[in-house]
Amino acid sequence: MTDSEIRIKLKKSPDEGYRALFETYFNYVYSITFHILRNCATHEDIEECVADVFLEVIQHYDTSHDGSVKAYVGTVAKRKAIDMSRSVTSRKSHVIPIEDEQMAEIPSAFSVRDTVETTERNRILIECILSLGEPDSSIILQKYFYDRNSIQIAKMLHLSPPAVRMRCNRAMKRLRKLLFEKGITL
Repeated sequence: MTDSEIRIKLKKSPDEGYRALFETYFNYVYSITFHILRNCATHEDIEECVADVFLEVIQHYDTSHDGSVKAYVGTVAKRKAIDMSRSVTSRKSHVIPIEDEQMAEIPSAFSVRDTVETTERNRILIECILSLGEPDSSIILQKYFYDRNSIQIAKMLHLSPPAVRMRCNRAMKRLRKLLFEKGITL
């Protein structure tokens, strides 16, 4: 497809025009970016650069300009690839190898065991709350998870505020009993 045909498509239907531009110049853009980035970037970086080139062209190409589309696309590809090369090179210079012996004994504040226990406890808690049935489970969730007061909850559930408070107290007693049976104390 020629530059003038692409320009005409871009004016008539931008979607079709950009699709034609992509299909026509993809290999051209890929070869430019690959040539510049092959020694310093990963395959994913090269693909990202190609996508950035077409995004730049879509955002900034002026269809009223009579210059060569191929030259414009090639210039954008070259500049984007050089920018990516600088970015990747500077990123690699700051990377510390993980095999470094000094890194082997760094203590972590993150505990997998604690995270698993917390997740399991939360799962059991939600399961028990839902087993209370409606409207009690909704009242508990709205009060303790969404921090809503009894007036707000009453409006949502079409109950009176004193009824919400009473149901909440009774539901909490039942919830404590259910959790105690599962080995969790509040």
